[in-house]
Amino acid sequence: MARLLKGEATTVPSTGLAENMTTLGYNYKQEAGKSTLLCGAITIPSLTVNGNLNVTTQLNVTTDLDIGSAGTLNIIG
Repeated sequence: MARLLKGEATTVPSTGLAENMTTLGYNYKQEAGKSTLLCGAITIPSLTVNGNLNVTTQLNVTTDLDIGSAGTLNIIG
């Protein structure tokens, strides 16, 4: 089941698919012990990765990108 990001995303109820906005207006922090998929292309002001984060197509971080020692960032496609 997809987790929605602060009202910035929508789901298609019958399929469980999710889509998010191309620009997030807030900083995003991926928590340790969790895995998330962001549908790209996406622009985020600041990104902190302490868990597993997968991004499709393209990722733009306009301010700070921090990847913790246990963090994993995969950009697919």
